[in-house]
Amino acid sequence: MEIETLNRSNSGLRQSEAQAQLKAAYRQVFGNAHLFDEELSVSAESLFINGDLTVQGLVNALALSDSYRRLFFDANGPYRFVELNFKHLLGRAPRNQAELSKHVQLLATEGYEAEINSYIYGAEYLEVFGFDTVPYDRGVASQKGESNLTYNRTRALTSGFASFDGDGQSQLLVSLATRSAPGGSQKTPGPGGRNNQRYAIRWTSANPVGLNRRVTQTTTVPFSSLSSAIQSIHRRGGRIASVNES
Repeated sequence: MEIETLNRSNSGLRQSEAQAQLKAAYRQVFGNAHLFDEELSVSAESLFINGDLTVQGLVNALALSDSYRRLFFDANGPYRFVELNFKHLLGRAPRNQAELSKHVQLLATEGYEAEINSYIYGAEYLEVFGFDTVPYDRGVASQKGESNLTYNRTRALTSGFASFDGDGQSQLLVSLATRSAPGGSQKTPGPGGRNNQRYAIRWTSANPVGLNRRVTQTTTVPFSSLSSAIQSIHRRGGRIASVNES
Protein backbone atom coordinates (compact mmCIF):
# COMPACT_ATOMS: atom_id res chain seq x y z
CA MET A 1 0.00 0.00 0.00
CA GLU A 2 2.83 2.42 0.88
CA ILE A 3 4.62 1.63 -2.40
CA GLU A 4 1.41 2.20 -4.36
CA THR A 5 0.85 5.53 -2.61
CA LEU A 6 4.45 6.56 -3.28
CA ASN A 7 4.12 5.68 -6.97
CA ARG A 8 0.96 7.75 -7.27
CA SER A 9 2.70 10.65 -5.54
CA ASN A 10 5.70 10.47 -7.90
CA SER A 11 3.40 10.23 -10.91
CA GLY A 12 1.50 13.30 -9.76
CA LEU A 13 4.74 15.22 -9.32
CA ARG A 14 5.90 14.30 -12.83
CA GLN A 15 2.56 15.39 -14.26
CA SER A 16 2.79 18.70 -12.40
CA GLU A 17 6.33 19.32 -13.66
CA ALA A 18 5.33 18.39 -17.20
CA GLN A 19 2.40 20.81 -17.13
CA ALA A 20 4.67 23.62 -15.89
CA GLN A 21 7.21 22.88 -18.65
CA LEU A 22 4.44 22.75 -21.24
CA LYS A 23 3.16 26.17 -20.18
CA ALA A 24 6.69 27.62 -20.23
CA ALA A 25 7.36 26.13 -23.68
CA TYR A 26 4.22 27.70 -25.16
CA ARG A 27 5.09 31.10 -23.67
CA GLN A 28 8.70 30.99 -24.89
CA VAL A 29 8.13 29.57 -28.37
CA PHE A 30 5.06 31.67 -29.13
CA GLY A 31 6.39 34.90 -27.65
CA ASN A 32 3.49 35.42 -25.22
CA ALA A 33 0.84 34.91 -27.90
CA HIS A 34 -2.65 34.05 -26.67
CA LEU A 35 -3.65 30.85 -28.43
CA PHE A 36 -7.19 29.52 -28.78
CA ASP A 37 -7.88 25.84 -28.15
CA GLU A 38 -7.89 25.03 -31.85
CA GLU A 39 -4.43 26.58 -32.23
CA LEU A 40 -2.78 24.32 -29.66
CA SER A 41 -0.59 21.35 -30.63
CA VAL A 42 -2.73 18.72 -28.93
CA SER A 43 -0.88 15.65 -30.24
CA ALA A 44 2.52 17.01 -29.18
CA GLU A 45 1.10 17.94 -25.76
CA SER A 46 -0.21 14.41 -25.26
CA LEU A 47 3.09 12.80 -26.23
CA PHE A 48 4.99 15.12 -23.90
CA ILE A 49 2.69 14.65 -20.91
CA ASN A 50 2.91 10.86 -21.36
CA GLY A 51 6.71 11.02 -21.38
CA ASP A 52 7.08 10.04 -25.05
CA LEU A 53 8.54 13.39 -26.10
CA THR A 54 11.47 15.33 -24.63
CA VAL A 55 11.31 19.07 -24.04
CA GLN A 56 13.50 19.46 -27.12
CA GLY A 57 11.01 17.44 -29.15
CA LEU A 58 8.12 19.50 -27.78
CA VAL A 59 9.81 22.78 -28.69
CA ASN A 60 10.47 21.45 -32.19
CA ALA A 61 6.84 20.37 -32.61
CA LEU A 62 5.54 23.77 -31.47
CA ALA A 63 7.88 25.68 -33.79
CA LEU A 64 6.90 23.48 -36.76
CA SER A 65 3.18 23.84 -36.02
CA ASP A 66 0.76 25.62 -38.33
CA SER A 67 0.10 28.16 -35.56
CA TYR A 68 3.76 29.19 -35.27
CA ARG A 69 4.09 29.39 -39.03
CA ARG A 70 0.98 31.56 -39.34
CA LEU A 71 1.93 33.94 -36.53
CA PHE A 72 5.60 34.45 -37.30
CA PHE A 73 6.43 33.24 -40.82
CA ASP A 74 3.34 34.21 -42.80
CA ALA A 75 2.92 37.55 -40.99
CA ASN A 76 6.54 38.75 -41.18
CA GLY A 77 9.38 39.26 -43.61
CA PRO A 78 12.33 36.83 -43.50
CA TYR A 79 14.54 39.12 -41.39
CA ARG A 80 11.96 39.55 -38.63
CA PHE A 81 11.14 35.83 -38.78
CA VAL A 82 14.79 34.88 -38.28
CA GLU A 83 15.17 37.41 -35.43
CA LEU A 84 12.20 35.84 -33.67
CA ASN A 85 13.50 32.31 -34.23
CA PHE A 86 16.73 33.28 -32.47
CA LYS A 87 14.75 34.80 -29.62
CA HIS A 88 12.19 32.01 -29.26
CA LEU A 89 14.43 28.98 -29.85
CA LEU A 90 17.89 30.07 -28.64
CA GLY A 91 16.92 32.81 -26.20
CA ARG A 92 19.22 35.41 -27.75
CA ALA A 93 19.57 37.81 -30.65
CA PRO A 94 21.65 37.13 -33.77
CA ARG A 95 25.31 37.92 -33.05
CA ASN A 96 26.14 39.59 -36.35
CA GLN A 97 25.07 40.22 -39.93
CA ALA A 98 26.71 37.01 -41.15
CA GLU A 99 24.66 34.89 -38.74
CA LEU A 100 21.44 36.63 -39.74
CA SER A 101 22.24 36.29 -43.44
CA LYS A 102 23.09 32.59 -43.06
CA HIS A 103 19.64 31.83 -41.69
CA VAL A 104 17.82 34.05 -44.19
CA GLN A 105 19.58 32.18 -46.99
CA LEU A 106 18.87 28.80 -45.37
CA LEU A 107 15.19 29.72 -45.20
CA ALA A 108 15.21 30.76 -48.87
CA THR A 109 17.07 27.72 -50.19
CA GLU A 110 16.02 24.83 -47.92
CA GLY A 111 12.73 26.02 -46.52
CA TYR A 112 10.85 26.54 -43.28
CA GLU A 113 11.47 23.16 -41.62
CA ALA A 114 15.23 23.28 -42.23
CA GLU A 115 15.39 26.77 -40.73
CA ILE A 116 13.57 25.67 -37.55
CA ASN A 117 15.57 22.45 -37.18
CA SER A 118 18.86 24.32 -37.55
CA TYR A 119 18.31 25.94 -34.14
CA ILE A 120 16.78 23.10 -32.16
CA TYR A 121 19.12 20.37 -33.35
CA GLY A 122 22.20 22.58 -33.40
CA ALA A 123 25.18 22.30 -31.06
CA GLU A 124 24.40 25.55 -29.23
CA TYR A 125 20.87 24.47 -28.30
CA LEU A 126 22.09 21.14 -26.91
CA GLU A 127 24.94 22.77 -25.01
CA VAL A 128 22.74 25.42 -23.38
CA PHE A 129 19.39 23.67 -22.94
CA GLY A 130 20.01 19.97 -23.48
CA PHE A 131 17.06 17.65 -23.96
CA ASP A 132 14.94 18.65 -20.97
CA THR A 133 15.20 22.42 -20.41
CA VAL A 134 12.74 24.84 -21.95
CA PRO A 135 14.59 27.64 -23.82
CA TYR A 136 14.58 30.92 -21.92
CA ASP A 137 15.55 34.55 -22.38
CA ARG A 138 19.34 34.52 -22.03
CA GLY A 139 19.45 38.31 -22.11
CA VAL A 140 18.22 38.60 -18.53
CA ALA A 141 21.89 38.53 -17.55
CA SER A 142 25.09 38.80 -19.55
CA GLN A 143 26.29 35.42 -20.80
CA LYS A 144 29.84 34.09 -20.70
CA GLY A 145 31.39 34.28 -24.15
CA GLU A 146 28.76 36.68 -25.53
CA SER A 147 29.54 40.27 -26.47
CA ASN A 148 27.84 43.28 -24.93
CA LEU A 149 26.30 44.00 -28.34
CA THR A 150 24.60 40.59 -28.39
CA TYR A 151 23.31 41.23 -24.87
CA ASN A 152 21.94 44.66 -25.88
CA ARG A 153 20.35 43.25 -29.02
CA THR A 154 18.71 40.46 -27.03
CA ARG A 155 17.29 43.08 -24.66
CA ALA A 156 16.03 45.05 -27.67
CA LEU A 157 14.09 41.98 -28.83
CA THR A 158 12.48 41.54 -25.42
CA SER A 159 9.12 43.26 -25.52
CA GLY A 160 7.97 42.53 -21.96
CA PHE A 161 6.39 39.65 -20.09
CA ALA A 162 2.82 40.45 -21.12
CA SER A 163 3.36 41.66 -24.70
CA PHE A 164 3.32 39.63 -27.90
CA ASP A 165 6.12 39.40 -30.49
CA GLY A 166 3.82 40.47 -33.30
CA ASP A 167 5.71 43.48 -34.68
CA GLY A 168 6.38 42.80 -38.35
CA GLN A 169 9.38 45.15 -38.57
CA SER A 170 12.92 43.89 -38.19
CA GLN A 171 14.35 45.28 -34.95
CA LEU A 172 18.03 44.57 -35.55
CA LEU A 173 18.75 44.73 -39.29
CA VAL A 174 20.49 48.11 -39.20
CA SER A 175 22.24 47.38 -35.88
CA LEU A 176 23.70 44.16 -37.27
CA ALA A 177 24.70 45.69 -40.58
CA THR A 178 26.47 48.68 -39.01
CA ARG A 179 27.80 46.73 -36.00
CA SER A 180 26.22 49.32 -33.73
CA ALA A 181 24.06 49.15 -30.63
CA PRO A 182 20.30 48.81 -31.19
CA GLY A 183 17.82 51.40 -30.00
CA GLY A 184 18.20 54.94 -31.28
CA SER A 185 20.43 53.69 -34.12
CA GLN A 186 17.49 51.73 -35.49
CA LYS A 187 15.45 54.83 -36.20
CA THR A 188 15.94 56.97 -39.25
CA PRO A 189 17.05 60.41 -38.01
CA GLY A 190 15.67 63.67 -39.25
CA PRO A 191 17.42 66.24 -41.46
CA GLY A 192 20.89 67.17 -40.34
CA GLY A 193 21.38 64.02 -38.27
CA ARG A 194 22.77 60.61 -39.07
CA ASN A 195 20.45 60.50 -42.10
CA ASN A 196 23.12 62.45 -44.01
CA GLN A 197 25.75 59.77 -43.38
CA ARG A 198 26.41 57.39 -46.26
CA TYR A 199 27.36 53.71 -45.93
CA ALA A 200 29.38 51.48 -48.23
CA ILE A 201 28.04 47.93 -48.49
CA ARG A 202 30.61 45.43 -49.78
CA TRP A 203 28.90 42.33 -51.10
CA THR A 204 29.47 39.41 -53.44
CA SER A 205 27.17 38.58 -56.30
CA ALA A 206 25.82 35.06 -56.72
CA ASN A 207 25.71 35.42 -60.51
CA PRO A 208 28.69 34.06 -62.46
CA VAL A 209 30.68 36.65 -64.38
CA GLY A 210 33.31 35.23 -66.71
CA LEU A 211 35.46 32.73 -64.82
CA ASN A 212 34.51 34.13 -61.40
CA ARG A 213 31.54 32.60 -59.61
CA ARG A 214 31.29 35.55 -57.22
CA VAL A 215 32.29 39.15 -57.85
CA THR A 216 32.75 41.67 -55.03
CA GLN A 217 30.73 44.83 -55.48
CA THR A 218 30.24 48.00 -53.44
CA THR A 219 26.94 49.81 -53.06
CA THR A 220 26.88 53.20 -51.34
CA VAL A 221 23.60 54.41 -49.86
CA PRO A 222 22.39 56.94 -47.27
CA PHE A 223 21.43 55.68 -43.81
CA SER A 224 17.74 56.03 -44.66
CA SER A 225 18.09 53.49 -47.49
CA LEU A 226 20.45 51.10 -45.72
CA SER A 227 17.84 48.57 -44.61
CA SER A 228 16.12 48.34 -48.00
CA ALA A 229 19.48 48.06 -49.80
CA ILE A 230 20.55 45.12 -47.60
CA GLN A 231 17.27 43.33 -48.22
CA SER A 232 17.54 43.95 -51.97
CA ILE A 233 21.04 42.43 -52.07
CA HIS A 234 19.84 39.33 -50.24
CA ARG A 235 16.84 38.94 -52.55
CA ARG A 236 19.30 38.82 -55.45
CA GLY A 237 21.26 36.06 -53.75
CA GLY A 238 24.19 38.27 -52.74
CA ARG A 239 26.22 37.91 -49.57
CA ILE A 240 27.21 40.96 -47.55
CA ALA A 241 30.88 41.14 -46.55
CA SER A 242 30.86 44.41 -44.63
CA VAL A 243 28.98 47.66 -44.01
CA ASN A 244 31.02 50.76 -43.14
CA GLU A 245 30.62 54.51 -43.08
CA SER A 246 31.89 55.96 -46.35
